[in-house]
Amino acid sequence: MAKKKIDNHSITYPSSLKEHSFYKFKLDPEQTFFRDCIWDENTLIIFCNAKSGTGKTTIATATAHLLVEYGRYDGIIYIVSPYAEKEQGYLPGGLVEKSEPYFQPFYQALEEIRWPRSSSCYNIECYTHTFLRGVNFQNKVVILDETQNFTTESLKKVLTRIHDNCKVIVIGHKGQIDLDNKKDSGFNHYIDYYQQMNDERVKICSLSTNHRGWLSTTADSIPKF
Repeated sequence: MAKKKIDNHSITYPSSLKEHSFYKFKLDPEQTFFRDCIWDENTLIIFCNAKSGTGKTTIATATAHLLVEYGRYDGIIYIVSPYAEKEQGYLPGGLVEKSEPYFQPFYQALEEIRWPRSSSCYNIECYTHTFLRGVNFQNKVVILDETQNFTTESLKKVLTRIHDNCKVIVIGHKGQIDLDNKKDSGFNHYIDYYQQMNDERVKICSLSTNHRGWLSTTADSIPKF
């Protein structure tokens, strides 16, 4: 067991999830490494280049939930790119209603771990990256999803909002960049940037096995034309 001091109070939590039931998920070695990188108390930011169907959002959400359950952080922030943001303004409703479709992967992950998103036990907040100027995140697990569709400037805007008492999980898929100019993807740039630092506070993972099945796997593997 490990201990952490928060507001003059010590909390105890497992130093490893090796013996934890982890919602009875059967993880492959890459998924296990991703989960353990998130759990590592010395890791501040984790980048995960993950193909479709690899369980990236579910594993990130499940581990984030445990981090909060054991008292290491006091909430989860989920931030996603509205990659079709030019069309977002035409969706019906106010800002919340316009953003809801982009939060569905996170909501589904909460359902998989049987944790209601309406729970008042701790704070869960969802954002698109377009409305974050002036925001500060402290003592949260911050999940950035679909970051292959963040430009470098958009990703910089988000990461510079985050204090060092947070845990940051940056998820993307280099093979599914929807930006008009794929070279604008901040996900690639930031992975290269942090990889060169060789800093123990940074972990870089990859998930390559599509667990949805044959159709999803073959569709994701189509050759480039």
